[in-house]
Amino acid sequence: MTKTVLVTGGNKGIGYEIAKRLLQEGYRVLVGARDQLRGEKAVAELQAWGDAQLVLLDVANLQSIEHAVRIVTDQYSELSLLVNNAGIPGDMHKVGWEFDVEELRATYDVNFIGPFALTKGLLPLLIANHGKIQNVTIPIEPLTHFNAFAYATSKAPLNVMTKSWGMSFEQEQLPVQILAVLPGAVSTDLNGNMTGDFVKMPAEAAEFIVSFLIDDKNHNGQIINYDGTPIVYG
Repeated sequence: MTKTVLVTGGNKGIGYEIAKRLLQEGYRVLVGARDQLRGEKAVAELQAWGDAQLVLLDVANLQSIEHAVRIVTDQYSELSLLVNNAGIPGDMHKVGWEFDVEELRATYDVNFIGPFALTKGLLPLLIANHGKIQNVTIPIEPLTHFNAFAYATSKAPLNVMTKSWGMSFEQEQLPVQILAVLPGAVSTDLNGNMTGDFVKMPAEAAEFIVSFLIDDKNHNGQIINYDGTPIVYG
């Protein structure tokens, strides 16, 4: 059976490199993209490495998510891997009280509500195919050099989802895993393509992220830090 993965935000940045890396591992990659032209361009490039297909998907739009779930369920019922990569940072330079509610809601919808709805919709397939769910996330503990309020508060529930669903999967004895990975600082258009000694390029980040999907180890419920160790809260 063909191994099939859906990568959200797969038309650029880290998502594009994750898609490329998984194509090299023999997966059929469904490239989730909200813009058809940019998505088609990315898919045309990615097809040099294997079977890449476009799935129009805007994780900020519940109707778009529902439509994508129907497409995947009807046409790619063998789906065994979901990578929730798409995200937005909000303004990473504002202090917390400078945000208005709509700004916070926008980041929350993309970084948590969208991935939640998509994962919930595809969960029957992932269970049936003994699959995996991987969330790309960030540190939620404020740091002196990284205190992005909207970004962190919108990713925190994704981390809770990873831990909570992982526990429930084990308790219910369901043949599916969920994990989250923090790739660390990565040069993308979300941060103005920043550079520095501590900054990874997207291909390096993708290699790190994908390594936990192909190592044949059980990472269910784990949130894996940029150094490769599981984060323990509390």
